[in-house]
Amino acid sequence: MRIALAGAGVVGSYLGNMLQRRGYDVEIFEASKKENHWPVCAWGASRHMLEKFSKQAGLDFDDYVFHVGKMLRMELPDDKEEYLELRGLVSYNKHEWENALLKDIKVTYGAKVTKEAFPFEKYDYVIDCTGLHRTLLPKSKDDFLIPAYEYLLENVHGIDEFYVIGYKGAKGYFWYFPLDKERGYMGAGDVEKKYYGVSEFFKQHPEARVVKKVGRPIRLAPPKRMEPFYDGNIIGVGESIGCVFPMLGEGIIPSLICCDLFLEVLDRSRDKFDFKQYRKKVLERFDYYDDVYRVVRLKMDGKLSTVRHVNLLMSMYRHMKKEEKRFGFEVSFEKMTRMVNAL
Repeated sequence: MRIALAGAGVVGSYLGNMLQRRGYDVEIFEASKKENHWPVCAWGASRHMLEKFSKQAGLDFDDYVFHVGKMLRMELPDDKEEYLELRGLVSYNKHEWENALLKDIKVTYGAKVTKEAFPFEKYDYVIDCTGLHRTLLPKSKDDFLIPAYEYLLENVHGIDEFYVIGYKGAKGYFWYFPLDKERGYMGAGDVEKKYYGVSEFFKQHPEARVVKKVGRPIRLAPPKRMEPFYDGNIIGVGESIGCVFPMLGEGIIPSLICCDLFLEVLDRSRDKFDFKQYRKKVLERFDYYDDVYRVVRLKMDGKLSTVRHVNLLMSMYRHMKKEEKRFGFEVSFEKMTRMVNAL
């Protein structure tokens, strides 16, 4: 079976590795040139989950860990703060991790896959791993993106822990994730494009030097609002079909979970991929993401009530608590309620 993947990011690299291990004829097409290809996002996620995915792909995740967090400080409106105990949240070398996954796979760089100019008939399946671009699938009328910028920094002094600022009305957030050797990843996503915290950070850390700056939107719409998941022999996986946790804009772990769902269906398929079973599994696995998304949008619109919407908040809490190791930080209903009310 021949399988083409569009995009060599977290989904394309991991899924390509896992498919090739299964004996499939795999080829990845990446739009950017090799020297310009750069894994976006803050390079932070759950060690527990990344160890699992790394092991499945034949890697030792310990080789890629930069910083093991102990406490996350969250600055909230009106001079309020919360501190979350970290339980496995780490920053890691995402660039080298993805390169290791791609090591023995045929990757064609500088080749943008489009519906108009790609030989789809040459492949049994073409996987849309293009993330927020969703290049090969029909656009969703319910999609929701927020503008964002991120910065890879070096020569940063005096900050060695995870730090987040939540914006009023849940309109966005600022983050700083420490890496290694006085390096860090900083960024902000903001519906209103004000990006509070960025200029303030540079004022507080004038010694910091920008190594890379990337502007890109972040998808918040969950899978339930990002159908269809497939079109002809094209199948969407990861952020391209909304596998991003809406409260955090975090897509690494949800996208990798989605990859495993795809592989599970593929492994059980005989002659033909079971599209309907894949759709069912994705919607079931990420069902509560829609409740989280509704909480975020209600808060943005100034309509969230902890009394009227208690069922939504409880659904979000119960599922997050159940998946505490997957997030890598403590999940407390008391703290979650305070944070929601403060925003």
